Amino acid sequence: MKILHTSDWHIGKKLLDKERFDEQQSVMEEIIDIANREAVDMVIVAGDLFDTYMPSSSAQRLLYTTLYRLSENGTRAVVCIAGNHDSPERVESPEALADVSGIFLLGYPNTKIEELETTGNIKVTKVDEGFMELRLPNVDYPVRMIYTPFANQERLRKLFEMDDKEAQLRDELQRRWTHLADTYCTDGEGVNLLATHLFVIKDSTDNTSEPDDENSINVGGTSAIYVDNFPAEIQYVALGHLHRCFKVGDRNIWYSGSPLEYSFAESEQEKYVLVSTIEPNQEPATKKVPLTSGRRLVTGVFESVDDAKQWLLEHRDMWVDMTLKTDNYLTATEVKELHQLHDKILILRPVVKTESYESQSGEKIEELIKDKDALFVSFFKQRNKGVEPNEEIMDLFHEILSK
Repeated sequence: MKILHTSDWHIGKKLLDKERFDEQQSVMEEIIDIANREAVDMVIVAGDLFDTYMPSSSAQRLLYTTLYRLSENGTRAVVCIAGNHDSPERVESPEALADVSGIFLLGYPNTKIEELETTGNIKVTKVDEGFMELRLPNVDYPVRMIYTPFANQERLRKLFEMDDKEAQLRDELQRRWTHLADTYCTDGEGVNLLATHLFVIKDSTDNTSEPDDENSINVGGTSAIYVDNFPAEIQYVALGHLHRCFKVGDRNIWYSGSPLEYSFAESEQEKYVLVSTIEPNQEPATKKVPLTSGRRLVTGVFESVDDAKQWLLEHRDMWVDMTLKTDNYLTATEVKELHQLHDKILILRPVVKTESYESQSGEKIEELIKDKDALFVSFFKQRNKGVEPNEEIMDLFHEILSK
């Protein structure tokens, strides 16, 4: 059988204040095309379906339309779990309608669905809290799925009424996963999968960190899950949360990453979905399938306005973060020209190149105060490392004085 693993769609997410809905529509279309081209039997979306707990109606419409099309009229299983950006209640709200279409929306680690048969002949044959076994139309063996939507220690304690308040999140999850694997995944007759939205690293020596722009879930290092916490019976672990596509450790434990570059921390980062071919008792064969939709995020540093203009012309359809190092402050006219040349400049960071400036301690305040312009120039240079105020700044100073 084949599975397609994707995550961190963040539907509705903006880049600073800029809408990216058209890009999200395009990349959803691309994921649907890949699923059909690869003839996958199951799609796993490993959390952060939306960007906020209260997504817009257009974001909800795009998500549910995409999931329905991925399900191929209920003949392909689509398993979605909640991430730390998602409301578990909202994720599960259309569950009754979605289940019969082969779309399984799972909000909580203890969610237990019902045994059922979908309109497309997908059968749910065994269920437990955090577990389901599926029979798929074109697959001769059962597919076992352990699932853990995002859970911090406090949520897990409440859901499972844990007595040990000092228990580490990773230890409790390992205990629950091992119990489910021992109960349902040891006969060697099915494919064993696990999907979760957590911060997973190789071991305590792994220095992988969460990106600064992502909501942190690894508070004080206690929420990090290690490779060894996953049961040995699990053949493939589908992860969500980190936005880069990579394999964690030596086992088939994968982050698929986000389908779009969602911050300049991901600038020029290649994006993928993962397609894995799996059979019982066999090592999965996993490949990265590149995603090409969406605008790239690029950064540039320049020492002249002309160089910046040329670069902008070469990166016309990309989101831009640029730093411009000049001898004097950019004028309002220069800033306007740059934005007129490229309508996707999100950050324009002017930096003035100067020699170090030492205060003119010899000047007497009595002399400066007689000349307001001289006093302002002296103050400006002291605050700006010796840079002289340009004509526009002086005009603004005069206008303030006149009022």
